[in-house]
Amino acid sequence: MSDADLVIAACKDSMKYSGSLEMHNSSGALADMDPVSAGFDIDRDGFVSYKDSLLFLPPKERGAFRLLLNAWPKVVSKQDFSKNVWAGRMSDESLARCITQLRRALANLGIVQIDSLYGQGYRLAILSDKVRRLSAVPALAPFSHKSDAAKPHAALIEACIHARQLLERRSQDAFSQAEAILKNVVAKAPDYMMAKLLLGQYVAERGFFDAHIQRSQIDDALGQLRVVQDREPYLQGLQSLTGHLLDCKWHFAEARGAHEQALQISPDDDVAYYRYGYHLIFTNAGSEAVEAFRFAAQLNPFSPNIATMLVRACACANMDPAEVLAQARSAYLSHPDSPWAYVILLYTLAWVDPQPELAHAARHFVEKNRYAHALTSRGVAYILARCGDHAGALEIIAEHSSLHGIHLAALLAMGMIDEAMVKVKAAAGAGFGVLPFLLNVPENAALRQHPDYAQVHAKVFSRMSAE
Repeated sequence: MSDADLVIAACKDSMKYSGSLEMHNSSGALADMDPVSAGFDIDRDGFVSYKDSLLFLPPKERGAFRLLLNAWPKVVSKQDFSKNVWAGRMSDESLARCITQLRRALANLGIVQIDSLYGQGYRLAILSDKVRRLSAVPALAPFSHKSDAAKPHAALIEACIHARQLLERRSQDAFSQAEAILKNVVAKAPDYMMAKLLLGQYVAERGFFDAHIQRSQIDDALGQLRVVQDREPYLQGLQSLTGHLLDCKWHFAEARGAHEQALQISPDDDVAYYRYGYHLIFTNAGSEAVEAFRFAAQLNPFSPNIATMLVRACACANMDPAEVLAQARSAYLSHPDSPWAYVILLYTLAWVDPQPELAHAARHFVEKNRYAHALTSRGVAYILARCGDHAGALEIIAEHSSLHGIHLAALLAMGMIDEAMVKVKAAAGAGFGVLPFLLNVPENAALRQHPDYAQVHAKVFSRMSAE
Protein backbone atom coordinates (compact mmCIF):
# COMPACT_ATOMS: atom_id res chain seq x y z
CA MET A 1 0.00 0.00 0.00
CA SER A 2 1.39 3.43 -0.99
CA ASP A 3 1.72 6.44 1.34
CA ALA A 4 -1.28 8.01 -0.38
CA ASP A 5 -3.38 4.88 0.25
CA LEU A 6 -2.37 4.89 3.91
CA VAL A 7 -3.31 8.55 4.38
CA ILE A 8 -6.70 8.15 2.72
CA ALA A 9 -7.42 4.91 4.60
CA ALA A 10 -6.54 6.54 7.91
CA CYS A 11 -8.79 9.50 7.20
CA LYS A 12 -11.63 7.19 6.18
CA ASP A 13 -11.23 5.31 9.46
CA SER A 14 -11.47 8.62 11.29
CA MET A 15 -14.61 9.45 9.31
CA LYS A 16 -16.19 6.10 10.18
CA TYR A 17 -15.44 6.72 13.84
CA SER A 18 -17.11 10.11 13.90
CA GLY A 19 -20.08 9.11 11.74
CA SER A 20 -21.17 9.88 8.20
CA LEU A 21 -20.93 13.52 7.24
CA GLU A 22 -24.31 13.48 5.53
CA MET A 23 -26.24 11.89 8.38
CA HIS A 24 -25.19 12.47 11.97
CA ASN A 25 -27.85 10.63 13.90
CA SER A 26 -27.37 10.99 17.62
CA SER A 27 -27.56 7.66 19.41
CA GLY A 28 -25.93 8.47 22.72
CA ALA A 29 -26.29 11.01 25.47
CA LEU A 30 -25.96 14.66 24.48
CA ALA A 31 -22.48 16.08 25.03
CA ASP A 32 -22.38 17.92 28.35
CA MET A 33 -20.50 21.06 27.30
CA ASP A 34 -22.23 24.30 26.39
CA PRO A 35 -20.92 26.44 23.50
CA VAL A 36 -19.60 29.28 25.65
CA SER A 37 -17.49 27.01 27.83
CA ALA A 38 -16.19 25.37 24.70
CA GLY A 39 -15.02 28.77 23.40
CA PHE A 40 -17.72 29.98 21.00
CA ASP A 41 -18.89 33.59 20.96
CA ILE A 42 -21.32 35.66 18.88
CA ASP A 43 -20.47 39.35 18.42
CA ARG A 44 -22.81 42.28 17.88
CA ASP A 45 -22.58 41.89 14.09
CA GLY A 46 -23.70 38.29 14.29
CA PHE A 47 -20.28 36.80 13.47
CA VAL A 48 -19.21 33.69 15.36
CA SER A 49 -15.77 33.19 16.89
CA TYR A 50 -14.05 30.18 18.38
CA LYS A 51 -11.45 31.01 21.05
CA ASP A 52 -11.27 34.58 19.72
CA SER A 53 -10.66 33.42 16.12
CA LEU A 54 -13.40 34.49 13.73
CA LEU A 55 -15.10 31.63 11.87
CA PHE A 56 -15.23 32.38 8.17
CA LEU A 57 -18.81 31.40 7.40
CA PRO A 58 -20.99 32.58 4.49
CA PRO A 59 -24.28 34.27 5.49
CA LYS A 60 -26.59 31.23 5.34
CA GLU A 61 -24.17 28.96 7.19
CA ARG A 62 -23.50 31.70 9.72
CA GLY A 63 -27.21 32.17 10.37
CA ALA A 64 -27.80 28.43 10.74
CA PHE A 65 -24.90 28.08 13.16
CA ARG A 66 -26.15 30.99 15.27
CA LEU A 67 -29.52 29.26 15.58
CA LEU A 68 -27.87 26.01 16.65
CA LEU A 69 -25.63 27.78 19.16
CA ASN A 70 -28.42 29.80 20.73
CA ALA A 71 -30.78 26.80 20.84
CA TRP A 72 -28.26 24.43 22.45
CA PRO A 73 -29.05 21.83 23.75
CA LYS A 74 -32.44 21.93 22.04
CA VAL A 75 -33.35 20.90 18.51
CA VAL A 76 -33.77 23.54 15.79
CA SER A 77 -36.72 22.65 13.56
CA LYS A 78 -36.83 23.12 9.80
CA GLN A 79 -39.50 25.76 10.36
CA ASP A 80 -37.11 27.73 12.59
CA PHE A 81 -34.37 27.57 9.96
CA SER A 82 -36.81 28.68 7.27
CA LYS A 83 -38.15 31.60 9.30
CA ASN A 84 -34.86 32.91 10.71
CA VAL A 85 -32.34 32.20 7.95
CA TRP A 86 -34.34 32.03 4.70
CA ALA A 87 -37.13 34.51 5.53
CA GLY A 88 -39.71 31.77 4.94
CA ARG A 89 -38.42 30.75 1.48
CA MET A 90 -36.42 27.61 2.19
CA SER A 91 -36.39 24.23 0.44
CA ASP A 92 -35.28 20.99 2.05
CA GLU A 93 -32.40 20.84 -0.44
CA SER A 94 -31.25 24.34 0.55
CA LEU A 95 -31.18 23.38 4.21
CA ALA A 96 -29.36 20.09 3.51
CA ARG A 97 -26.79 21.94 1.41
CA CYS A 98 -26.31 24.55 4.12
CA ILE A 99 -25.82 21.96 6.89
CA THR A 100 -23.35 20.02 4.73
CA GLN A 101 -21.33 23.16 4.07
CA LEU A 102 -21.51 24.13 7.74
CA ARG A 103 -20.23 20.72 8.83
CA ARG A 104 -17.43 21.09 6.32
CA ALA A 105 -16.51 24.56 7.59
CA LEU A 106 -16.44 23.39 11.22
CA ALA A 107 -14.72 20.07 10.55
CA ASN A 108 -11.18 21.14 11.41
CA LEU A 109 -12.23 22.37 14.86
CA GLY A 110 -12.79 18.74 15.75
CA ILE A 111 -15.23 19.46 18.59
CA VAL A 112 -18.58 20.10 16.89
CA GLN A 113 -21.19 17.60 15.77
CA ILE A 114 -24.47 18.53 14.10
CA ASP A 115 -26.97 15.72 14.63
CA SER A 116 -29.91 15.27 12.30
CA LEU A 117 -33.05 14.00 14.01
CA TYR A 118 -35.53 12.56 11.56
CA GLY A 119 -38.76 14.54 11.45
CA GLN A 120 -37.51 17.07 14.00
CA GLY A 121 -34.55 19.05 12.70
CA TYR A 122 -30.93 19.50 13.72
CA ARG A 123 -29.16 19.73 17.06
CA LEU A 124 -25.71 20.94 18.00
CA ALA A 125 -23.47 18.80 20.21
CA ILE A 126 -20.12 19.90 21.63
CA LEU A 127 -17.82 16.91 22.02
CA SER A 128 -16.41 17.70 25.45
CA ASP A 129 -13.74 15.01 25.31
CA LYS A 130 -12.31 16.64 22.17
CA VAL A 131 -12.22 20.25 23.34
CA ARG A 132 -8.56 21.27 23.37
CA ARG A 133 -8.89 23.56 26.34
CA LEU A 134 -11.85 24.95 28.25
CA SER A 135 -12.67 28.60 28.64
CA ALA A 136 -12.98 29.96 32.15
CA VAL A 137 -16.62 30.89 31.49
CA PRO A 138 -19.31 29.40 33.74
CA ALA A 139 -21.42 26.75 32.08
CA LEU A 140 -24.65 27.94 30.47
CA ALA A 141 -23.53 31.57 30.58
CA PRO A 142 -25.22 33.73 27.96
CA PHE A 143 -23.27 34.72 24.84
CA SER A 144 -21.33 37.90 25.44
CA HIS A 145 -20.26 40.59 22.96
CA LYS A 146 -16.48 40.87 23.25
CA SER A 147 -14.44 43.89 22.27
CA ASP A 148 -14.22 44.41 18.53
CA ALA A 149 -10.84 46.14 18.70
CA ALA A 150 -8.94 43.18 17.23
CA LYS A 151 -11.66 42.15 14.77
CA PRO A 152 -11.96 43.62 11.28
CA HIS A 153 -15.06 45.55 10.39
CA ALA A 154 -18.01 43.43 9.29
CA ALA A 155 -17.80 44.91 5.79
CA LEU A 156 -14.24 43.63 5.41
CA ILE A 157 -15.29 40.16 6.47
CA GLU A 158 -18.13 40.16 3.94
CA ALA A 159 -15.67 41.43 1.31
CA CYS A 160 -13.46 38.40 1.94
CA ILE A 161 -16.41 36.06 1.62
CA HIS A 162 -17.24 37.68 -1.72
CA ALA A 163 -13.61 37.37 -2.82
CA ARG A 164 -13.62 33.66 -2.06
CA GLN A 165 -16.75 33.22 -4.18
CA LEU A 166 -15.01 35.07 -7.02
CA LEU A 167 -12.00 32.76 -6.79
CA GLU A 168 -14.27 29.76 -7.29
CA ARG A 169 -15.34 31.14 -10.69
CA ARG A 170 -11.76 30.93 -12.03
CA SER A 171 -12.18 33.49 -14.77
CA GLN A 172 -9.55 36.15 -15.39
CA ASP A 173 -12.00 38.92 -14.52
CA ALA A 174 -12.99 37.16 -11.29
CA PHE A 175 -9.33 36.65 -10.38
CA SER A 176 -8.61 40.36 -10.88
CA GLN A 177 -11.62 41.42 -8.81
CA ALA A 178 -10.71 39.05 -5.99
CA GLU A 179 -7.11 40.26 -5.96
CA ALA A 180 -8.18 43.91 -5.68
CA ILE A 181 -10.64 43.14 -2.88
CA LEU A 182 -8.19 41.08 -0.86
CA LYS A 183 -5.32 43.55 -1.17
CA ASN A 184 -7.67 46.28 0.02
CA VAL A 185 -8.73 44.20 3.02
CA VAL A 186 -5.13 43.34 3.95
CA ALA A 187 -4.18 47.02 3.71
CA LYS A 188 -7.03 48.00 6.05
CA ALA A 189 -6.74 45.02 8.43
CA PRO A 190 -3.17 43.66 8.27
CA ASP A 191 -3.77 41.39 11.26
CA TYR A 192 -6.77 39.67 9.67
CA MET A 193 -5.25 36.27 8.92
CA MET A 194 -8.14 35.00 6.81
CA ALA A 195 -7.53 37.77 4.28
CA LYS A 196 -3.87 36.76 4.04
CA LEU A 197 -4.91 33.14 3.59
CA LEU A 198 -7.30 34.06 0.78
CA LEU A 199 -4.66 36.20 -0.91
CA GLY A 200 -2.45 33.11 -0.88
CA GLN A 201 -5.34 31.15 -2.38
CA TYR A 202 -5.61 33.74 -5.15
CA VAL A 203 -1.92 33.27 -5.99
CA ALA A 204 -2.30 29.47 -5.98
CA GLU A 205 -5.46 29.44 -8.10
CA ARG A 206 -4.08 31.86 -10.66
CA GLY A 207 -0.72 30.10 -10.63
CA PHE A 208 -2.51 26.90 -11.57
CA PHE A 209 -4.71 28.25 -14.32
CA ASP A 210 -2.78 30.90 -16.21
CA ALA A 211 0.69 32.35 -16.63
CA HIS A 212 0.14 35.65 -14.84
CA ILE A 213 1.78 34.62 -11.57
CA GLN A 214 5.54 34.82 -11.10
CA ARG A 215 7.50 32.42 -8.92
CA SER A 216 8.44 35.38 -6.70
CA GLN A 217 4.72 35.93 -5.98
CA ILE A 218 4.37 32.30 -4.93
CA ASP A 219 7.36 32.71 -2.60
CA ASP A 220 5.78 35.86 -1.13
CA ALA A 221 2.49 34.01 -0.62
CA LEU A 222 4.26 31.14 1.15
CA GLY A 223 5.97 33.71 3.38
CA GLN A 224 2.59 35.19 4.29
CA LEU A 225 1.27 31.73 5.11
CA ARG A 226 4.16 31.28 7.54
CA VAL A 227 2.92 34.42 9.29
CA VAL A 228 -0.57 32.93 9.41
CA GLN A 229 0.89 29.69 10.79
CA ASP A 230 2.49 31.63 13.66
CA ARG A 231 -0.68 33.60 14.44
CA GLU A 232 -3.55 31.15 13.72
CA PRO A 233 -2.11 27.67 13.20
CA TYR A 234 -5.56 26.02 13.19
CA LEU A 235 -7.03 28.21 10.45
CA GLN A 236 -8.83 25.84 8.10
CA GLY A 237 -7.13 25.32 4.77
CA LEU A 238 -3.72 26.62 5.85
CA GLN A 239 -1.77 23.38 5.39
CA SER A 240 -3.53 22.29 2.20
CA LEU A 241 -3.04 25.74 0.66
CA THR A 242 0.66 25.54 1.52
CA GLY A 243 0.81 22.25 -0.34
CA HIS A 244 -1.14 23.78 -3.22
CA LEU A 245 1.36 26.63 -3.56
CA LEU A 246 4.30 24.23 -3.40
CA ASP A 247 2.66 22.24 -6.20
CA CYS A 248 2.50 25.51 -8.18
CA LYS A 249 6.30 25.69 -7.80
CA TRP A 250 6.60 22.00 -8.77
CA HIS A 251 8.16 21.27 -5.37
CA PHE A 252 6.24 18.03 -5.14
CA ALA A 253 8.17 16.33 -2.34
CA GLU A 254 7.59 19.27 0.01
CA ALA A 255 4.01 19.60 -1.16
CA ARG A 256 3.27 15.96 -0.31
CA GLY A 257 4.20 16.53 3.32
CA ALA A 258 1.96 19.60 3.56
CA HIS A 259 -1.00 17.77 2.02
CA GLU A 260 -0.62 14.79 4.31
CA GLN A 261 -0.44 17.10 7.33
CA ALA A 262 -3.62 18.84 6.14
CA LEU A 263 -5.48 15.53 5.93
CA GLN A 264 -4.28 14.48 9.36
CA ILE A 265 -5.38 17.77 10.94
CA SER A 266 -8.68 18.05 9.05
CA PRO A 267 -9.80 14.57 7.92
CA ASP A 268 -13.29 15.86 7.09
CA ASP A 269 -12.18 18.78 4.89
CA ASP A 270 -13.21 18.26 1.27
CA VAL A 271 -10.94 21.08 0.06
CA ALA A 272 -7.92 19.31 1.56
CA TYR A 273 -8.83 16.17 -0.39
CA TYR A 274 -9.50 18.22 -3.53
CA ARG A 275 -6.07 19.83 -3.41
CA TYR A 276 -4.43 16.54 -2.55
CA GLY A 277 -6.15 14.94 -5.54
CA TYR A 278 -4.62 17.57 -7.80
CA HIS A 279 -1.22 16.82 -6.28
CA LEU A 280 -1.67 13.11 -7.00
CA ILE A 281 -2.56 13.75 -10.65
CA PHE A 282 0.42 16.07 -10.95
CA THR A 283 2.67 13.31 -9.67
CA ASN A 284 1.10 10.68 -11.95
CA ALA A 285 -0.69 8.80 -9.16
CA GLY A 286 -4.01 8.54 -10.97
CA SER A 287 -5.65 5.70 -9.03
CA GLU A 288 -4.92 7.36 -5.69
CA ALA A 289 -6.26 10.63 -7.09
CA VAL A 290 -9.57 8.93 -7.92
CA GLU A 291 -9.91 7.85 -4.29
CA ALA A 292 -9.08 11.35 -3.04
CA PHE A 293 -11.64 13.04 -5.28
CA ARG A 294 -14.27 10.42 -4.52
CA PHE A 295 -13.87 11.05 -0.82
CA ALA A 296 -13.96 14.81 -1.39
CA ALA A 297 -17.22 14.36 -3.32
CA GLN A 298 -18.64 12.31 -0.47
CA LEU A 299 -17.77 15.10 1.94
CA ASN A 300 -19.17 17.82 -0.31
CA PRO A 301 -21.59 16.53 -2.96
CA PHE A 302 -22.59 20.09 -3.88
CA SER A 303 -19.28 21.08 -5.48
CA PRO A 304 -19.14 20.95 -9.31
CA ASN A 305 -15.36 21.50 -9.18
CA ILE A 306 -14.88 18.30 -7.19
CA ALA A 307 -17.29 16.35 -9.40
CA THR A 308 -15.55 17.40 -12.61
CA MET A 309 -12.07 16.74 -11.22
CA LEU A 310 -13.21 13.23 -10.31
CA VAL A 311 -13.98 12.74 -14.01
CA ARG A 312 -10.51 13.89 -15.00
CA ALA A 313 -8.90 11.72 -12.32
CA CYS A 314 -10.73 8.67 -13.69
CA ALA A 315 -9.32 9.41 -17.14
CA CYS A 316 -5.81 9.87 -15.75
CA ALA A 317 -6.12 6.53 -13.94
CA ASN A 318 -6.65 4.83 -17.32
CA MET A 319 -10.10 3.63 -16.41
CA ASP A 320 -12.32 2.22 -19.12
CA PRO A 321 -13.54 5.17 -21.27
CA ALA A 322 -17.15 4.03 -20.77
CA GLU A 323 -16.67 4.36 -16.99
CA VAL A 324 -15.15 7.81 -17.41
CA LEU A 325 -18.06 8.86 -19.58
CA ALA A 326 -20.55 7.54 -17.02
CA GLN A 327 -18.78 9.63 -14.37
CA ALA A 328 -18.99 12.71 -16.62
CA ARG A 329 -22.72 12.17 -17.14
CA SER A 330 -23.19 11.81 -13.39
CA ALA A 331 -21.26 15.04 -12.72
CA TYR A 332 -23.41 16.97 -15.18
CA LEU A 333 -26.69 15.52 -13.89
CA SER A 334 -25.66 16.46 -10.35
CA HIS A 335 -24.62 19.99 -11.40
CA PRO A 336 -26.72 20.95 -14.45
CA ASP A 337 -26.17 24.68 -13.86
CA SER A 338 -22.37 24.42 -13.94
CA PRO A 339 -20.84 25.49 -17.29
CA TRP A 340 -17.69 23.53 -16.52
CA ALA A 341 -19.64 20.32 -15.78
CA TYR A 342 -21.32 20.69 -19.18
CA VAL A 343 -18.01 21.30 -20.96
CA ILE A 344 -16.43 18.30 -19.21
CA LEU A 345 -19.30 16.12 -20.45
CA LEU A 346 -18.81 17.34 -24.03
CA TYR A 347 -15.04 16.98 -23.61
CA THR A 348 -15.35 13.37 -22.45
CA LEU A 349 -17.80 12.55 -25.23
CA ALA A 350 -15.36 13.99 -27.77
CA TRP A 351 -12.52 11.97 -26.26
CA VAL A 352 -14.51 8.73 -26.35
CA ASP A 353 -16.46 9.14 -29.61
CA PRO A 354 -15.91 12.39 -31.56
CA GLN A 355 -18.96 13.53 -33.53
CA PRO A 356 -19.73 16.76 -35.45
CA GLU A 357 -22.75 17.36 -33.20
CA LEU A 358 -20.40 17.84 -30.24
CA ALA A 359 -18.56 20.63 -32.06
CA HIS A 360 -21.90 22.32 -32.74
CA ALA A 361 -22.79 22.08 -29.03
CA ALA A 362 -19.41 23.53 -28.06
CA ARG A 363 -19.80 26.48 -30.45
CA HIS A 364 -23.27 27.14 -29.07
CA PHE A 365 -21.84 27.09 -25.53
CA VAL A 366 -19.25 29.73 -26.45
CA GLU A 367 -21.93 31.96 -27.96
CA LYS A 368 -23.91 31.83 -24.72
CA ASN A 369 -20.91 32.04 -22.37
CA ARG A 370 -18.51 34.63 -23.70
CA TYR A 371 -17.31 35.23 -20.15
CA ALA A 372 -16.07 31.61 -20.02
CA HIS A 373 -12.78 31.24 -18.18
CA ALA A 374 -9.49 29.92 -19.51
CA LEU A 375 -10.11 26.32 -18.49
CA THR A 376 -13.38 26.34 -20.40
CA SER A 377 -11.61 27.68 -23.50
CA ARG A 378 -9.17 24.78 -23.21
CA GLY A 379 -12.04 22.31 -23.14
CA VAL A 380 -13.93 23.93 -26.02
CA ALA A 381 -10.83 24.13 -28.21
CA TYR A 382 -10.21 20.40 -27.69
CA ILE A 383 -13.82 19.49 -28.49
CA LEU A 384 -13.71 21.48 -31.73
CA ALA A 385 -10.33 20.07 -32.72
CA ARG A 386 -11.27 16.50 -31.88
CA CYS A 387 -14.57 16.75 -33.78
CA GLY A 388 -13.11 18.21 -36.95
CA ASP A 389 -13.62 21.98 -36.57
CA HIS A 390 -9.94 22.90 -36.75
CA ALA A 391 -10.61 26.51 -37.78
CA GLY A 392 -12.78 27.07 -34.72
CA ALA A 393 -10.19 25.46 -32.44
CA LEU A 394 -7.38 27.62 -33.87
CA GLU A 395 -9.49 30.75 -33.39
CA ILE A 396 -9.92 29.99 -29.68
CA ILE A 397 -6.22 29.16 -29.30
CA ALA A 398 -5.27 32.48 -30.92
CA GLU A 399 -7.66 34.36 -28.65
CA HIS A 400 -6.01 32.87 -25.55
CA SER A 401 -2.46 32.66 -26.90
CA SER A 402 -1.03 34.30 -23.76
CA LEU A 403 -1.91 31.24 -21.71
CA HIS A 404 1.16 29.06 -22.11
CA GLY A 405 0.44 25.44 -22.92
CA ILE A 406 -3.19 25.42 -21.90
CA HIS A 407 -4.41 24.23 -25.33
CA LEU A 408 -2.05 21.28 -25.73
CA ALA A 409 -4.88 18.76 -26.17
CA ALA A 410 -6.41 20.75 -29.05
CA LEU A 411 -3.08 21.12 -30.85
CA LEU A 412 -2.31 17.43 -30.48
CA ALA A 413 -5.81 16.48 -31.67
CA MET A 414 -5.00 18.36 -34.89
CA GLY A 415 -1.65 16.58 -35.24
CA MET A 416 0.34 19.74 -34.45
CA ILE A 417 2.89 18.07 -32.17
CA ASP A 418 5.75 20.48 -32.92
CA GLU A 419 3.53 23.49 -32.23
CA ALA A 420 2.40 21.82 -29.00
CA MET A 421 5.99 21.31 -27.90
CA VAL A 422 6.74 24.99 -28.52
CA LYS A 423 3.89 25.82 -26.12
CA VAL A 424 5.15 23.27 -23.59
CA LYS A 425 8.66 24.70 -23.61
CA ALA A 426 7.30 28.19 -23.09
CA ALA A 427 5.14 26.93 -20.23
CA ALA A 428 8.08 25.12 -18.65
CA GLY A 429 10.20 28.25 -18.90
CA ALA A 430 7.50 30.38 -17.32
CA GLY A 431 6.81 27.85 -14.58
CA PHE A 432 3.17 27.50 -15.63
CA GLY A 433 1.56 25.86 -12.61
CA VAL A 434 -0.86 23.47 -14.30
CA LEU A 435 1.69 22.08 -16.78
CA PRO A 436 2.34 18.87 -14.76
CA PHE A 437 -1.38 18.09 -15.02
CA LEU A 438 -1.38 18.68 -18.78
CA LEU A 439 1.57 16.35 -19.22
CA ASN A 440 -0.23 13.53 -17.41
CA VAL A 441 -3.72 13.58 -18.97
CA PRO A 442 -4.34 10.81 -21.55
CA GLU A 443 -5.38 13.07 -24.42
CA ASN A 444 -1.87 14.58 -24.39
CA ALA A 445 -0.06 11.22 -24.47
CA ALA A 446 1.07 11.81 -28.07
CA LEU A 447 3.41 14.54 -26.84
CA ARG A 448 5.65 11.85 -25.35
CA GLN A 449 6.68 10.88 -28.86
CA HIS A 450 8.40 14.23 -29.40
CA PRO A 451 12.21 14.06 -29.12
CA ASP A 452 12.28 17.02 -26.70
CA TYR A 453 9.75 15.51 -24.30
CA ALA A 454 12.29 13.86 -21.99
CA GLN A 455 14.07 17.18 -21.44
CA VAL A 456 10.83 18.99 -20.58
CA HIS A 457 9.66 16.16 -18.32
CA ALA A 458 12.91 16.26 -16.38
CA LYS A 459 12.60 20.02 -15.89
CA VAL A 460 9.02 19.87 -14.63
CA PHE A 461 9.33 16.83 -12.37
CA SER A 462 12.87 17.26 -11.03
CA ARG A 463 11.59 18.00 -7.52
CA MET A 464 9.99 14.57 -7.05
CA SER A 465 13.18 12.69 -6.18
CA ALA A 466 12.70 12.94 -2.41
CA GLU A 467 9.27 11.27 -2.52
